[in-house]
Amino acid sequence: MFLQNYFNQLITIPFLIAAFFLIMAIAFYFTEILNTNKVLYVDKNLLFWISIGLLLYHIGKIPTRIMRNYYEEIPNFENIFIAESILSIIMNICFIIGFICSEKDKQY
Repeated sequence: MFLQNYFNQLITIPFLIAAFFLIMAIAFYFTEILNTNKVLYVDKNLLFWISIGLLLYHIGKIPTRIMRNYYEEIPNFENIFIAESILSIIMNICFIIGFICSEKDKQY
């Protein structure tokens, strides 16, 4: 935490730690779903769609965050920006699918 220059670099190390723990929590959630009867109705579960969106976003965001921070002169910086934009769009599409397809009267 004290070794990083917050004025010139992105906050990468805390982001990587948080993304790693989030991916682990999502993996535990998926194993919990697989061990119960909820797997039959997973397409109507809002938390499943949110988990899918966050998992796809963070798995793709980790390499782009490392490249943006540690490689000073990236010749194809536009490609990284496009990849991050696509990841954000995919995550939001998963959220929208979850809100549309989930059961409205279910209490989580």
